[in-house]
Amino acid sequence: MKTSTLTRCPACGSRSIRRVRKPFRARVGTRTITIPNLEREICPDCKEEFFDREANIAIDAYCFGKSRQRA
Repeated sequence: MKTSTLTRCPACGSRSIRRVRKPFRARVGTRTITIPNLEREICPDCKEEFFDREANIAIDAYCFGKSRQRA
């Protein structure tokens, strides 16, 4: 697991940002997807979640398939 890249929450200003690896659920259109063990940063104070490049690639792969072109 990587170390946290954020030192302060952009949403609430908290310094308690934690990097976690746990399932992520999202609603895409009419279906709900679950991505197991998605690593991301979460602010325990305001519950805001922050995704790095790798997490965004994993979300795209689950939502749109692995053949989607990346910029």
